[in-house]
Amino acid sequence: MKTFNGIIMGLLIGMGLGLWFGVNIGREVDIFSNPFVEPDLGDRISNKASELYEEGRKTIDKELNQ
Repeated sequence: MKTFNGIIMGLLIGMGLGLWFGVNIGREVDIFSNPFVEPDLGDRISNKASELYEEGRKTIDKELNQ
């Protein structure tokens, strides 16, 4: 019974840490940062500007190479 409890506790702790790290990796932030904090306005603007730049660059390259 002691081994079974250890396995269950290990699985629960592993799942919790995996969820924490997975959320942070998905949001492209530091692994050990708080996964419940929403990105502030500056970060959101920076991310959207980077996406807009990349999309615009790809579109321009596509149009020029036709």
